[in-house]
Order: sequence, then C-alpha cells, then structure tokens
Amino acid sequence: MSGPIVVSSALLNSPLMQRAARDPDLVAGYASGDIATRAARQIATKAAVRYGGRFARPRPQRSPDREKSIRRRRTLAATWCLPPSMASQLTTCEQAYARIVSDEVQRHGKCDLTLDEIAARGGMCRKTAKRSQDRVNALGWVAVEHRPIAGRKHLSNVVTVISAEWLTWIEMGPRPRRTGGHSCPTTVNQSSHSLSCAPVERSQGALEREQAATLSPWPPRNGRPRR
Repeated sequence: MSGPIVVSSALLNSPLMQRAARDPDLVAGYASGDIATRAARQIATKAAVRYGGRFARPRPQRSPDREKSIRRRRTLAATWCLPPSMASQLTTCEQAYARIVSDEVQRHGKCDLTLDEIAARGGMCRKTAKRSQDRVNALGWVAVEHRPIAGRKHLSNVVTVISAEWLTWIEMGPRPRRTGGHSCPTTVNQSSHSLSCAPVERSQGALEREQAATLSPWPPRNGRPRR
C-alpha cells in the first residue's frame, strides 16, 4: 500500500485491533475506509431454499407439459360453450374459462371452483384465469361473488351466469358425460299392499313338499317324495 494510513486511537485500542492479524495493513485499510469492502453474502440454508420464508413470494405456476396444456385449452375453446356472437368477443383462454364455468353451472347451478383449479383444468396460469373472469364479468355475462374472511384465507369466488342468451345456450347444449356408474335406476321394492292380488295361504310344509317333489329324480312313493 502506498502512503501512510491514519487510524483513530479508539479503533487501535479496540479488542479487534489488539488481536494478531494476518495482514495488519489490510486491517488498517478496512478500518480507515481506504479499502472498499463488499457486503457479506447471505448463504441460504437448504430448508429456506426448499420451503421459503414466511413472507416469501409464491413460486410461479408452470405446466409440466406446455404442449398438452395448449392443446387442452384449445380443445375446451372449440366445444362451442357460448353462442357465436358471444364467443367472438373472447380469446382462446377466455373461451376455455367459459367452458369450465358453463359445465359447473349445468351441474350445480353455479361455479365455486378456485382460480387454481380452473387454471389447472383449462391449461392456463392463475393470472390468465383471473383476467378471463374479469373479462366475462366486465361484459355483464356473469356475477362474481367475493367471499373474504378477515384474518384467514379467503373462500373461492362464486360465479353465476346471468346472461339469458348464455343460459339458454347451456340448457339447449349436451349434458356433461358421467364419469362412472350405471344410468339404470334400481328396481323399486314392492310390498303386499301394492299388489292387486291377495296373498295365497298355504298349509304348513306344502311349499317344502312341492319343492322336494320337483327336485327329486325318483317318483314319489305313497304320496311322499323320496329323500
């Protein structure tokens, strides 16, 4: 180092300066400010990298297969979930969002899915699903009910279709396919009160003798079936 280094007496008498340093000139330069220092680098622990802090930003949502996601939302948009005059005002992602909403309205009368669920089904990100919801709401086709809870995680929004044209299109459209089970109803149990004929009274053991005579391979002897 060139030139003398001036260090205050208080710093020279500090316990840090009293220790034996490997390079006294370097320590004196750091103490006087002649040598610029860098901020200490924070080394993240393994747990912090994996789970993040309490106020850490959430990780961005990414599709594991982007091509399949694009194909899925294009397929949903091509299923004619809206009348042509209404579908022409929406993008592909917005039409996919409308398809999911119309299916839920047809099943339950409303759509209470979270934005993450809609985004996963529609092959889009959460922000795109939120923009699609805002777009359809701005056009006046749906009514969005927000359900905030103070101090806790908010409940999902409830989307209800209020457009008469869209509701008519949903009623005239095909019903959602079943995912499993049988469509045939079970047989209704019939009681003796519902039958038109009166019950037949039989003597004790008549039914057993009749069944034994039917199942026995030999003819009856003395009016009694063979055992």
